[in-house]
Amino acid sequence: MAHKKGASSTRNGRDSNAQYLGVKRFGGQVVKAGEIIVRQRGTHFHPGEGVGRGKDDTLFALVAGAVKFGSKRGRKTVNIEQPQVAEPVEA
Repeated sequence: MAHKKGASSTRNGRDSNAQYLGVKRFGGQVVKAGEIIVRQRGTHFHPGEGVGRGKDDTLFALVAGAVKFGSKRGRKTVNIEQPQVAEPVEA
Protein backbone atom coordinates (compact mmCIF):
# COMPACT_ATOMS: atom_id res chain seq x y z
CA MET A 1 0.00 0.00 0.00
CA ALA A 2 1.24 3.45 -0.88
CA HIS A 3 1.85 5.90 1.91
CA LYS A 4 1.46 8.86 -0.45
CA LYS A 5 -1.60 9.68 -2.49
CA GLY A 6 -1.37 9.61 -6.28
CA ALA A 7 -0.13 12.74 -8.01
CA SER A 8 -3.53 14.11 -9.03
CA SER A 9 -5.86 12.61 -6.42
CA THR A 10 -5.46 15.54 -4.03
CA ARG A 11 -6.49 17.95 -6.79
CA ASN A 12 -9.86 16.25 -7.24
CA GLY A 13 -12.79 16.27 -4.85
CA ARG A 14 -14.73 19.39 -5.85
CA ASP A 15 -18.41 19.53 -6.71
CA SER A 16 -20.92 22.32 -7.17
CA ASN A 17 -24.10 22.65 -5.15
CA ALA A 18 -27.34 21.40 -6.69
CA GLN A 19 -29.36 24.15 -8.41
CA TYR A 20 -32.84 22.61 -7.94
CA LEU A 21 -34.02 23.70 -11.39
CA GLY A 22 -37.02 22.38 -13.30
CA VAL A 23 -40.80 22.45 -13.44
CA LYS A 24 -42.28 22.80 -9.94
CA ARG A 25 -46.01 22.83 -10.85
CA PHE A 26 -47.25 20.73 -13.76
CA GLY A 27 -50.16 21.25 -16.17
CA GLY A 28 -53.55 21.17 -14.48
CA GLN A 29 -52.20 21.82 -10.98
CA VAL A 30 -53.82 24.69 -9.09
CA VAL A 31 -51.52 27.47 -7.87
CA LYS A 32 -51.90 30.58 -5.75
CA ALA A 33 -50.46 33.97 -6.70
CA GLY A 34 -46.71 34.07 -6.04
CA GLU A 35 -46.08 30.33 -6.33
CA ILE A 36 -43.08 29.28 -8.41
CA ILE A 37 -44.01 27.30 -11.53
CA VAL A 38 -40.62 26.82 -13.26
CA ARG A 39 -37.03 27.41 -12.12
CA GLN A 40 -34.75 27.70 -15.15
CA ARG A 41 -31.58 29.14 -16.61
CA GLY A 42 -32.52 31.13 -19.68
CA THR A 43 -36.05 31.21 -21.06
CA HIS A 44 -36.78 27.59 -21.95
CA PHE A 45 -40.37 28.43 -21.02
CA HIS A 46 -41.79 31.91 -21.65
CA PRO A 47 -44.38 33.62 -19.43
CA GLY A 48 -47.94 33.82 -20.74
CA GLU A 49 -51.24 35.00 -19.26
CA GLY A 50 -51.06 35.43 -15.48
CA VAL A 51 -47.38 34.45 -15.26
CA GLY A 52 -44.43 36.68 -14.31
CA ARG A 53 -40.70 36.26 -14.88
CA GLY A 54 -38.05 36.94 -12.23
CA LYS A 55 -34.57 38.33 -12.90
CA ASP A 56 -33.16 34.77 -12.83
CA ASP A 57 -35.82 33.67 -15.40
CA THR A 58 -37.96 31.95 -12.75
CA LEU A 59 -41.62 31.82 -13.78
CA PHE A 60 -44.21 32.47 -11.07
CA ALA A 61 -47.97 32.86 -10.84
CA LEU A 62 -49.38 36.40 -10.75
CA VAL A 63 -52.94 35.15 -10.17
CA ALA A 64 -54.55 32.05 -8.70
CA GLY A 65 -55.68 29.34 -11.11
CA ALA A 66 -54.65 26.18 -12.97
CA VAL A 67 -51.30 25.88 -14.76
CA LYS A 68 -51.47 25.31 -18.53
CA PHE A 69 -48.48 24.68 -20.78
CA GLY A 70 -48.74 25.57 -24.45
CA SER A 71 -46.89 27.17 -27.32
CA LYS A 72 -47.09 30.48 -29.14
CA ARG A 73 -45.04 31.31 -32.23
CA GLY A 74 -42.89 28.23 -31.70
CA ARG A 75 -42.08 29.11 -28.09
CA LYS A 76 -43.11 27.06 -25.09
CA THR A 77 -45.31 29.16 -22.82
CA VAL A 78 -46.84 28.81 -19.37
CA ASN A 79 -50.29 30.29 -18.67
CA ILE A 80 -52.62 30.42 -15.69
CA GLU A 81 -56.26 29.61 -16.40
CA GLN A 82 -58.49 31.32 -13.88
CA PRO A 83 -61.60 29.44 -12.77
CA GLN A 84 -64.82 30.51 -14.51
CA VAL A 85 -67.29 32.20 -12.18
CA ALA A 86 -70.87 31.19 -12.96
CA GLU A 87 -73.20 34.18 -13.13
CA PRO A 88 -76.67 33.76 -11.62
CA VAL A 89 -79.45 33.30 -14.18
CA GLU A 90 -82.46 35.55 -13.68
CA ALA A 91 -85.81 33.74 -13.82
